[in-house]
Amino acid sequence: MNREQFAQAIRTACAYLDEPYVVVFGSQSILGSYDDSALPMEATMSREVDITPGSAFVTGIDLEDKLSALDVFVGEDSPFHDLHGVYVEGIHKDTVVLPNEWENRLVHFTADDGSGAKYGRTGLCLDPVDLCVAKSIAGRTKDHEFVSALIRDELVGAGDILDRIATAGIQWPAVYTDDRELALTRATRWLESVITD
Repeated sequence: MNREQFAQAIRTACAYLDEPYVVVFGSQSILGSYDDSALPMEATMSREVDITPGSAFVTGIDLEDKLSALDVFVGEDSPFHDLHGVYVEGIHKDTVVLPNEWENRLVHFTADDGSGAKYGRTGLCLDPVDLCVAKSIAGRTKDHEFVSALIRDELVGAGDILDRIATAGIQWPAVYTDDRELALTRATRWLESVITD
């Protein structure tokens, strides 16, 4: 995914949701901090932008209808996907494992309309270190490849990721049923091994 595709996904998601901003989770939130030309190939391979509506942080909102709208209009196999080669996955914010106070470190990415005028659509993207914490805890092969590539290219430091885990602690969603201590131990050992390699 390149940054223009990312911006298009944000603009279109905001338009269908009738909201001025969305929160971007997942690997492609890295595009809020870096242009795709500055990123390693491993960081831009995904075709999916994980998004939750900004209104998800307001009580009393029917989130299910909004997530359904994302899936129908800009989701996988939608006309948007066919046209742009990328798609949006509507996700619940309460399913994501992140460091505490991640909301205070969000990176604002404003998608303009291509003519230089601001379109008023913003993606609030995960801070790169917070993103790498989430990926390290998830611990899948593709997550390790993603984080390793950012560390290799010196865009994020393994020590910074470990420090964020140690100092901020983790905000575990209620739906997370795996062994939390084991997940943390595995993430920490893997990051320490990256430092010593």
